[in-house]
Amino acid sequence: MKKLDSNTLNQHQKDFFKDHLAYLSTVDANGNPQVGPKASMKVLDDNHLQYLEKTKAHAYENLKNGSKAAVVVADVPTHTNVRIIGTAHIHEDDDYQKKIAAEGGAPNAYVVDIDIEEIYE
Repeated sequence: MKKLDSNTLNQHQKDFFKDHLAYLSTVDANGNPQVGPKASMKVLDDNHLQYLEKTKAHAYENLKNGSKAAVVVADVPTHTNVRIIGTAHIHEDDDYQKKIAAEGGAPNAYVVDIDIEEIYE
């Protein structure tokens, strides 16, 4: 897997996110990894991902405590993948969160934005 010289998603990478299940990885305060699928993960724009944090469990706590976010989408048959490293921002009961809920988003979930810092293919 090669680190790219850009933190901006191209159209192929954005399409890849639409067509494959994303997995989010974080670490806790002791460095223990946590990984799980995030079916709501989507490309917000060229430099951000976004998902709805519904479980408010391990990943949520790790992100609140400053863990970096690693997101990977992969296509097993072609051995193709895209990995993102970034910093997450959780919208908890702020105006943005209320707007998303009012527009039909999950009212009991928090919106999480991930600033893309590194892209690997």
